[in-house]
Amino acid sequence: MTEYSPWIILITLVLLAVLLDRKMKRPALRTWLGFALIVTGPTLLFGATRGVTELQFDSIPVLAFSYGIRLLVTRNSYRLQRNHSPHPLLRAPTMNLAPNFPEDPVMQQLLQLLHEEIGLPKHKTIRLQTSLNFDLGCDGSEAKQLMEALEQEFALDLGDYDTYRYFNPPVFDVFLKRRAKGRGEKVPLTIGMLYLAIKTHSWDTQTLENLS
Repeated sequence: MTEYSPWIILITLVLLAVLLDRKMKRPALRTWLGFALIVTGPTLLFGATRGVTELQFDSIPVLAFSYGIRLLVTRNSYRLQRNHSPHPLLRAPTMNLAPNFPEDPVMQQLLQLLHEEIGLPKHKTIRLQTSLNFDLGCDGSEAKQLMEALEQEFALDLGDYDTYRYFNPPVFDVFLKRRAKGRGEKVPLTIGMLYLAIKTHSWDTQTLENLS
């Protein structure tokens, strides 16, 4: 290797880290990769010291550890930016809301997240009774991703929430399909239920289904 090789590799890794930092916006992915890099850094430093030194890659463990910490610290930064985004009605002006439909900041933020995660119909009236699973066709991996986003963005305690009560598992996941087997007919999960859960910061199945 030439004397400039370590610098070239280091600059390449830094540029790659910057690119990933801009492209990787999902909190779950940033958290997973952050923990992986935090573990990888010390492992390379103490477990493979000789090999790292011989290859003149001494800075890689420190870079991996530092970048891992950055990913964990900033994992929710893209979620928080949604608070400053326009109301979904501004981007989908033909969306119809039912009379007396709540339009407080909490509902606006919820509609925005739903619009981004699963898409809200432009020519269908949105009501508190509109169900995600029956009316909006949300199911499987899309439902799982949505509930994770709700949990993170609203600091929602899911309590006794049972995903198989409302949604089917992803069609390709045989293990989850076995766990969901025998749960019976699905129960509607409505926008009103999500709204109440967010307002109370907790999920209580019986209360939400009775009030929705």
